Amino acid sequence: MRRASLLPALLVLALTACGDGEVQTVDARFSTPEHTVSTLLGTYGLDDLPQEEIRRQIVQRGAFELHDRETWRQCFVDLDQPGGEGFAGYVLGLLAAGRDDLRFETAHDRAYAFPREEVRVVMVRGDDGAYRISLHESVPDEVRRGLLTVEQNARQNTVPPGP
Repeated sequence: MRRASLLPALLVLALTACGDGEVQTVDARFSTPEHTVSTLLGTYGLDDLPQEEIRRQIVQRGAFELHDRETWRQCFVDLDQPGGEGFAGYVLGLLAAGRDDLRFETAHDRAYAFPREEVRVVMVRGDDGAYRISLHESVPDEVRRGLLTVEQNARQNTVPPGP
């Protein structure tokens, strides 16, 4: 009987010896590719809406209202770059429009969400174990160039405030 009670303690010691002794916890919002997508959609209040309502809003408004900017920023690995917010909007549109049909795949430190055939959103698993969206890998070059042009034109057309 005494051997059976030692078994859990030995397992804990063996597991501790295999690692560096530290237990890593992952933010549940980003612990899987599915959670990351759900978290992103939730920052816009889209996680509980029916797919048809999301598509209706895309057609009517062309945009969604951001409810949680801090969490939204945490969804991306490379948001702070020229065009980053536009790229994030593009990715949001893909994921929102195809939410109910998303297919996920994971390989090594990368995960992929496929909203439709031949369209993918790439997520990178960081050292913290969290999956975050890589805009650089998710936004096609031609889309990136177009969004950067729009951003540049908007900046040029903005009149600085007077004294």
